Amino acid sequence: MMRRAVWTPGGLVVEDAQPGVLPDGWARLAVEACGICGTDLHFLDGQLDPPLGSVPGHEFVGTLLEAPPGLPDVRYAASPIVACGTCEHCVADELNLCRRGGDLIGIGRDGGLASWVDVPVANLMALADGVAPDVGVLAEPMAVAVRGAGHARIRSDDTVLVLGAGTIGLLSAAVARLRSDHVVISARHDHQRRVAEALGLDVVAEAEVHAWGKAHKPRVVLETVGGAATTLDTAISVVRRGGTVVILGTFPRREVDLFAAALKEVTLIPSYAYATTDGQSDWARAAATIADLREVLPAVVTHQLPLTDVAEALRIAGDKSTGAVKVVLTP
Repeated sequence: MMRRAVWTPGGLVVEDAQPGVLPDGWARLAVEACGICGTDLHFLDGQLDPPLGSVPGHEFVGTLLEAPPGLPDVRYAASPIVACGTCEHCVADELNLCRRGGDLIGIGRDGGLASWVDVPVANLMALADGVAPDVGVLAEPMAVAVRGAGHARIRSDDTVLVLGAGTIGLLSAAVARLRSDHVVISARHDHQRRVAEALGLDVVAEAEVHAWGKAHKPRVVLETVGGAATTLDTAISVVRRGGTVVILGTFPRREVDLFAAALKEVTLIPSYAYATTDGQSDWARAAATIADLREVLPAVVTHQLPLTDVAEALRIAGDKSTGAVKVVLTP
């Protein structure tokens, strides 16, 4: 039976459905797993207006149900960005800046919280053998983390501080740790600390970040919290003079102490989604990183539920007392 979760005025409803005609140049995946993202929670709690009638889920993996000839029969993740392919940004491999903007699978277009999902063939990324579906769903947030680390130009002798130990923070720290031996991540909750330690990361308590920063003066700070947090101010405060702050968290309009940043000549780099870095696809780097870390990444996936329990999955994902980091649904 084919099922999908659909946004309605009352929330997400799981319904029986059948796929339609597959567009030319697209592939249809049988979804094996789909992760819940903070964006999904913002739709649920009213911070964002849910696209009614559409299927959420932009962190998904699956195998081919229908596709043009010649595609290998392997497990795939896929970028959710449906770019125009013709604007100056697409031509320059800056798909995240496409002028079409906001045309995303799982955020308006039907996504992976279903038995199937349709994606452009160009968006597919084959995963290495041995990467399980629950780990494969981390490819999308890993691409975000890889791009952020690329912006930071992390060197082997750099001291790096990652603010926030949600999924993006944990993966950003794991990527940074592949490039430097001096990486520390801040964690608010005990379960986040445990996951960070399972990834082989050094952890500092959130309350101790300022003292740690004063003592160690990181050259790179990766901010991954966003929202109403004060972590951007913290990042500017603790980064060393001449250092770099990469902003991976999404903030509403807010004041930033640019005078403090100017006095230290801090480089502030907002990072959005993924594209190419130094001529290589962030998604290709993410897939390679997933393969390299496949033995430890299962620690990030704290909960797995069937698609029929989507309401409970969203509740768990939105309640840190549950010990949730990444919650995954399987059709």
